Amino acid sequence: MKNYSIINPVAMAMLEKINLKRQKLNGNIFSDLTLPFFRDLTWHAELDYDLSYSAAETFNPSVSLGSYQRAANEVRDQKNNSIYWALKNYLTYSHTFGKHSITAMVGQEMWASKWDYMSVYNTALPSNEVVNPYLGTGTPTIGYGFGDSAMASFFTRETYNYDNRYIGTYTFRYDGSSNFGPNKRWAPFHSVAVAWRFTNEKFFSESARRVLSDGKLRFGWGQTGNSSIGSYKWGTSMTKVATGLGTGYRQANMPNPNVMWEKQEQFNVGLDLNFFNNRLGLVVEWYNKTSKDMLMPLQLPTYMGTSGNGSSALASPWGNYGTIRNTGWEFTLTAHPVETKNFHWSTEGQLSLNKNKLVALAGTASAAIVGYGQWNDVVSVSNVGESLYSFYGYVTDGIYQSIEEVMAGPVMENMKNSTVDADGVAHPSQNPADYNQYNTTWIGDLRFKDLDGDGKITEADRTNIGSPMPKFTFGWNNTFTYKNWDLTIFLNGSYGNKVLNYLNMRVGNMKSPWANQPTSVLNRTKLAVIDSEKVYDGTNNVWNWFEDPSNVKIANPGATLPRATTGDPNDNDRLSDRYIEDGSYLRIKNITLGYTFPKKWLEKVKIENLRVQVNIQNLLTFTRYTGYDPEIGASTASVNVMGLDNGRYPSPTTYSFGVNVTF
Repeated sequence: MKNYSIINPVAMAMLEKINLKRQKLNGNIFSDLTLPFFRDLTWHAELDYDLSYSAAETFNPSVSLGSYQRAANEVRDQKNNSIYWALKNYLTYSHTFGKHSITAMVGQEMWASKWDYMSVYNTALPSNEVVNPYLGTGTPTIGYGFGDSAMASFFTRETYNYDNRYIGTYTFRYDGSSNFGPNKRWAPFHSVAVAWRFTNEKFFSESARRVLSDGKLRFGWGQTGNSSIGSYKWGTSMTKVATGLGTGYRQANMPNPNVMWEKQEQFNVGLDLNFFNNRLGLVVEWYNKTSKDMLMPLQLPTYMGTSGNGSSALASPWGNYGTIRNTGWEFTLTAHPVETKNFHWSTEGQLSLNKNKLVALAGTASAAIVGYGQWNDVVSVSNVGESLYSFYGYVTDGIYQSIEEVMAGPVMENMKNSTVDADGVAHPSQNPADYNQYNTTWIGDLRFKDLDGDGKITEADRTNIGSPMPKFTFGWNNTFTYKNWDLTIFLNGSYGNKVLNYLNMRVGNMKSPWANQPTSVLNRTKLAVIDSEKVYDGTNNVWNWFEDPSNVKIANPGATLPRATTGDPNDNDRLSDRYIEDGSYLRIKNITLGYTFPKKWLEKVKIENLRVQVNIQNLLTFTRYTGYDPEIGASTASVNVMGLDNGRYPSPTTYSFGVNVTF
């Protein structure tokens, strides 16, 4: 079958126009002032600014490329403006007397940003040579948007140090954000930290200090705030709606003027150790972080006019509905294994282990946080008392090998191949003639586990099918220097996290076997005839062995994918653990090789410093994940979703060469 939608990508790249022009001005102005009659006091003042303008134009011409025809051309123009400024002032007092040292700082920061855009779209321009949306004869579409946000902060920090043994710090912040309503705009935050450098105590002998050159024990407790919900989420916006009397206007979302800061409270204990005159260092940290009044959209039942994810007619209000707790360990090991006159090797390794839990949901009708995919399907559910963002779907249990297995399996929801007993419970039909490959479960289909034991496969059988949260993440950085040469190699990765191959769920399904598909579909289940002489005696008395379930077998019993079928009555491609893959990986993230020219070579040409370097990013990735890139992270398409690979563009391998010159 010829697919007439296939287009020559090289031709389209040459014909279509995609232009983007950017203009940007940014920088900062600052001053540090020390008063001559009060040298312990310093005033730092700073002004930052960022002005941006961009103009984008896309034009798709009318083309005739063999069997592909596009009669009408189309053009879209968009212009964007943004302004950002920040003003900062810090007044710092530092003084040392005897073994005592104190530092006190009071400060103020404020920033504001403003943006707007306008776009116009039209079709059917008089020619491909005239790219002007005003001349199009189609229905023009105009887009416009604007927004602004601002934040102001006042803070103070006091530090006391006695004999470099006992150190204490107190910090207080008072922050205000325009993202919240007038009555909930401001919030206070406190933090306290103390440290004890026990290697400076008298009881710590010189012989012990030759092994453990520095040791410090740290305790900390602090609060921070989160206001990242976007501007004007507390208020009400308007949108257009079509009516029988023409265009009308209605409320677009439910307001909540009482939405306020999300508060994050953390307690941590740390131990810093340095051995053998700092040749070997170890940092161990344990933390417990609780996020209260978590910012999220309220998940309402559908009869309230919203599905809870903001995709229906009336968007849900943002509010403070949840509590999340993260606990974990962080280990950092640094070493200088080789220190000679010409050659040095420094290495640092980091290992992080984190566990999170949804502690509570308050003020919401839902007992869990639901995450949606691109097609508004449920892909993750975070239940109270469990880890966040767990994938949610069906559990597979192999492939049906014969009609006897099909008849012994659970009934698929809304299937015809079932009988109902006096109690209204559906049971699989025991008559093979009730089964056919177009409307019922068939040989070669997936078997799903009946988790609730009711004899049917329904939505109640969905469950947690994997967590996108890694058991641990790690990084390893090595720096080698030999005379004027230096080489840096950085590796990172994660272990134990799962990835939902959402892209494979769409392009690798068995409903469209004639479309462009990955090579993995070659491992699909293939059916074969048991007795080629046996004729199915159906209504039309036709010679179709594949219509007789007792005469069908699987030709490749080791296949892992279901059969190919256009109707897919068994819904083999539903979200299940067959799309959940191991996302563990090890990546050679960065390699940099550089050479710094000797000073005596540069003096002759009046150059102060000259360095050349080559750099490679994302050279190799070792993983069992079959998608493009296992490093997925949070979803850009939906909130409350992590580890969902929706065809995310992979991290490219980048080669670069640079020269740094200072005159």
